[in-house]
Amino acid sequence: MEDIYCKICGGCGEDGCCSAERCEQHKDGLYCKWYLKDLKFNSLMFKDTYDLLEKSHKAELEKIYNKNYDLIYKTD
Repeated sequence: MEDIYCKICGGCGEDGCCSAERCEQHKDGLYCKWYLKDLKFNSLMFKDTYDLLEKSHKAELEKIYNKNYDLIYKTD
């Protein structure tokens, strides 16, 4: 039986199952190309949605953006 799980990140590559965020973009990863596409898609969706919502919810979006920015970039 073939092991479907990536030896690097443990992802299964199934659409909507394992998050692309867990991918390490390792040269030996099984699903890195697909997960990179997911990350690019999500980034474009975020930008377009953010731009659309910013027109009516700028202050709330800035607060959420800053909270998440701090969570990811200021905690090491």
